[in-house]
Amino acid sequence: MPETYLLQAAYYTQRATLFPGWREQLIRGMGLQPGATVVDVGCGPALNIPALRERIGPHGTIIGIDDSPELLAVAAHRVAHWGWDNVELIHTSEWAMNLSALADAALFAAVPTVMANPTALTNIVTQLRPGAAVAAGGWKWPSARFWPGRALLSTVNRLYPSDTARLVEPWRLLAEHLPALRVRELGLGTGYLAHTPPPTNPSAIATHDPGAS
Repeated sequence: MPETYLLQAAYYTQRATLFPGWREQLIRGMGLQPGATVVDVGCGPALNIPALRERIGPHGTIIGIDDSPELLAVAAHRVAHWGWDNVELIHTSEWAMNLSALADAALFAAVPTVMANPTALTNIVTQLRPGAAVAAGGWKWPSARFWPGRALLSTVNRLYPSDTARLVEPWRLLAEHLPALRVRELGLGTGYLAHTPPPTNPSAIATHDPGAS
């Protein structure tokens, strides 16, 4: 791997894993079943893929999309190292993503730019099956009472003033598409996890035959 790619992935990982375990919580709350097809939006260097694959198994499909070729190259390197053949990585912008079939679930983990882009959200949500499992999580802008959290968030994410507005309620635009979205704040208001309610019939998420290739 080129050193510049690895350095970019290392910085991304350091930024995104300050609070260990939140990605696993986010994915666990999706209620995924073996055989499901999941879109990992802004997959970066494959930080979500191990937890996703643990849930959907070898017969499910993970579609990782990202507009950074450097981070995707690191993701591809890791997937090849793990020997997983049910992970598809696509270099594309979220607003231009075009899946060949509707997906069973979508994950938005630490992607504030996507969460603030109505065109991207509309494009992704319309390519999901009815009742799809959707989860979003990451940083949020804490209240003024917790000023140390604001300082931490600004330092870790190198925020500009324009970034803070989209982090006040990062789930707001997604909730316009998914009114049943449930939100839980973490870390004294510095983070959040949001999920659609689990389906009445959990097996409905897994629309693929586990015996298929």
